[in-house]
Amino acid sequence: MNLQYLHDISGNTTGVFIPIKAWNKLKEKYHDIEIEDTELHQWQKDIIDDRLEKIAKGKEKFQDFDNAIDEIEKEL
Repeated sequence: MNLQYLHDISGNTTGVFIPIKAWNKLKEKYHDIEIEDTELHQWQKDIIDDRLEKIAKGKEKFQDFDNAIDEIEKEL
């Protein structure tokens, strides 16, 4: 995936441009990706709580953004 990062005048990353082909593939895989609901669903909160508990117990580590994107790209 050829992502383009958008930056403000200070050089801070403010957004990401995703090519339309990649976006369409993401929409096929994650059917509700375009829903603009700002409230998390309970199942999402449960996943976050579970992961945070695993991280606190040392059973899981945070994954950095670049690694997460690499994993997503492998699936596309």
